Amino acid sequence: MSEKPELKTVIAKYNNAIIEAYKNQNFEHFMQVATDAEINKIGVIINSFRQADQIMEAELRKIDFQEIKTQGDKADVKTSEDWSYRWIDYKTGQEVEPLKNIHYEMLYHLIKKDGKWLVEKVEAMKESETR
Repeated sequence: MSEKPELKTVIAKYNNAIIEAYKNQNFEHFMQVATDAEINKIGVIINSFRQADQIMEAELRKIDFQEIKTQGDKADVKTSEDWSYRWIDYKTGQEVEPLKNIHYEMLYHLIKKDGKWLVEKVEAMKESETR
């Protein structure tokens, strides 16, 4: 049986969790789709922005799954993603950085723990601003 649909679902949930965490500091959804190490890494990044009174509003506009490789309880998934995001001062609601459109080539490393796939690490292999 193919693991591909399950891996795609986990990555989709991970991206939704990222959006929620950056905007509302809510890590609840992360716990279902990422390892503790990945959650902690994202938490440190978000806390540093939070200390500067900034939150990010983001939207994943498009994701294409380029390649999915599985080997036992590990998987690597390459994606091509189009995001838009902006930074906002959460105290004043003022825009700190205007809306940007960014294209990413991403590599997700997943691990299967207790029969469940989790995102272990994410790498941006390529990043470019788009119009």
